[in-house]
Amino acid sequence: MRRPKPHHRLLAALALLLAPACGGGDASAQPPVVRLVPRPLGAVQLPEARRLAVHRAPTDPSAWAASSTGEAEPRAEDGALRFPTAAGGRFVLDEALHPGTNRIVVVTQQPAGARPARLRLASRDGEGQPVPLPVPARTPLESGQVLFVMDAPLLPGRGALHGLEGVIEGGPVDLELLELWDRPPAAALPLLGGPGGAIAIDTDARHGWGLPLGVPVACALPALPEGARLLVSAGLTTETRMAGRSARVRVEVTAEGAESGKVLELPLPDATTELTGWVEQSLDLADLAGEQATVRIELLADGSAPAACALAGLALVRDQAGPPATALLVTSDTHRADHLGRAARPAPVRTPQLDRLADRGVLFEQAFASTNVTSPSHAALLTGVHPRDSRLTSNTGRLLEEARTLGEAYQEAGWWTIAVVSVRHLGPQGTHVTQGFDRVWAPVAPPPRADLPIGEARALLAEAAGRPVFLWLHLFDAHDPYEPPKPWADAYWDPAVDPFDPSAPELDWAPGTYSPRLAGLRHPGWPVALYRGEVSWLDEALAPLLDDPRVARGVVAFTADHGEELDGGWARFDHRTLTAGVLQVPLLLAGPGVPQGARVPGTVRQLDLGRTLLDASGLGASAYPGRNLLRHLEAEPEQPAEPVLALSAHGFSASLTEGRWHLVLQLRDQGLPLLRPAPAGRVGLFDLEADPLCMEGLEAREPDRARAMLDDLLARLRARDHAPLARERAASDTDLAELAALGYATGEADRSEEAPWVDPTWNAALLLDRPR
Repeated sequence: MRRPKPHHRLLAALALLLAPACGGGDASAQPPVVRLVPRPLGAVQLPEARRLAVHRAPTDPSAWAASSTGEAEPRAEDGALRFPTAAGGRFVLDEALHPGTNRIVVVTQQPAGARPARLRLASRDGEGQPVPLPVPARTPLESGQVLFVMDAPLLPGRGALHGLEGVIEGGPVDLELLELWDRPPAAALPLLGGPGGAIAIDTDARHGWGLPLGVPVACALPALPEGARLLVSAGLTTETRMAGRSARVRVEVTAEGAESGKVLELPLPDATTELTGWVEQSLDLADLAGEQATVRIELLADGSAPAACALAGLALVRDQAGPPATALLVTSDTHRADHLGRAARPAPVRTPQLDRLADRGVLFEQAFASTNVTSPSHAALLTGVHPRDSRLTSNTGRLLEEARTLGEAYQEAGWWTIAVVSVRHLGPQGTHVTQGFDRVWAPVAPPPRADLPIGEARALLAEAAGRPVFLWLHLFDAHDPYEPPKPWADAYWDPAVDPFDPSAPELDWAPGTYSPRLAGLRHPGWPVALYRGEVSWLDEALAPLLDDPRVARGVVAFTADHGEELDGGWARFDHRTLTAGVLQVPLLLAGPGVPQGARVPGTVRQLDLGRTLLDASGLGASAYPGRNLLRHLEAEPEQPAEPVLALSAHGFSASLTEGRWHLVLQLRDQGLPLLRPAPAGRVGLFDLEADPLCMEGLEAREPDRARAMLDDLLARLRARDHAPLARERAASDTDLAELAALGYATGEADRSEEAPWVDPTWNAALLLDRPR
């Protein structure tokens, strides 16, 4: 089993600490982008967090006005306040909150098998009006305790806050104690001396560190090439930005042996200025070409000031002599493979922009994703590691720092990397598949329509003029809810027909098998028409980006994380299964050296796209999993199809696809309702050419094929090629509510790191011979 390599940022930090040994060499041979890691000049001593108060569970539940949702009342037991029902309860702490409180920690414990608890907190202002508090993040501990941690720079409200009311959902749960803390602002930022981390200010996230007041940092620069510029960004996060306090960051570059250097100052915004977000500037170092130099950076203040600021985007860049290299990856969320004008079996949908892209490149007619859920599928695509091995199978997981992403592979080659994602759970505060991207744009509100992220992508690409750029753009339009703008809302549906016409025949749809938004629907073709309108709309919105001269000269790939069931075979307007409509995705590749107008008819693994992009970008020497997809152009017609393994969300089911044959194994009972029964251990073999909806199982009529494919699938599920790359993150109620609104609520937890995907007692004979 291959272990993840040490994180490249740590290696970069060591290299800089060993300067000047790494500062020499041929300046002209340096990559176009050299990222710098600041090291503190002196010890970094941050103020410690102060615990302001500890409130232990009372011996009398009435002291906290505790009540349960259900018949059983709360009781004091074993030093805890016990809420005995699965519905939870509420409590009230009737005391003034200490001034300076910016963190509240609630310590709880739940028995095995309990419904996972969630917590909402509120207080009251001086007038007695309720003041909702930020939603606390839920963090399970190995001890069995569960911490609820609420962080806020300053507790909201008008004046002093009094009391704390908690509403618990889920249970049974034991509330053990409640703590109030004053956490220093600098503690919310990545510490100097480490690898750094993503820092988000509004929608804009960058990789950086916390720069404390009074702690200057320095970077040793390599021999400066012609045309070099120093990039630096600074800003104040929500935790460090306070009214009436002003500060600036001073940057000085001094050549070796010189007494003074070139100076740049970045004024930082506060709550009283019009400046917002990051402040980014560049310092021209052309007159220092060939010199070795040192960068010194310090946070300065006039009077009272924040204790720290964010320092990010520290890099030495130089423009390329010719047109800069560009690689663009577009992932269209929930985009079916047949919703493409050039598809082998196209649906009646118009996609002229994507058709032009297919005409100038390669169309892979049967590309299959590795899973059926957004974050795990993107994680697989951007690491080259299958969900079977990464153990990331839900949108509440998070990549470990040890994971090496496609963005990091491009960074190591000296490229500038940009990610623009349309859902927050893909960004730094979620799964963090944006690890390794210099600039990340992620919304703080519900997913926007395609024109907004595309506009952000074009702006960020323009800012990186002269540098080689890898740009990943994620669009969410084809995902439920289907709400295309005019005129596409009516493009595939007659607006004179009311889809909810009460005089039309009722649909015999069981509750839970369709979105609540479709309650009362009488015409099932209407959601399909809206879905097609979304696809045509995002195709139209892509035109300005695909027509950009820089993009048109570069490498472009278009694909999806998964498809959607529109046919009502196993699910309705969802992607909770592993049918072909869900797993098969569009896959287009165009660019220099890519054959024009070519097609690959056989099954391919979308998992290989990252390797293919690096090769097409001239970075074949970069270590990255997978094989080049263009090898399939040389495949002989009689050559056997390469098997494609898929694993569903939460490990509910797994599938193996070999050409026209598709086998699905239910690993455990499905967490969401399906239109057909799918108990654990169920096996289905389908002929995708004759039965693309996977409606008729052929395992009884094709016993030899079913047995051979099932043996292969079980062996693959019991194998492992890579160490786990993910863990469960502390998802707040807000995170979970956002995911639920997007149709991702299952109430299921992921398998633990070492839990087997498949029952150890299962084999092909047992599963195929059991009664049906």
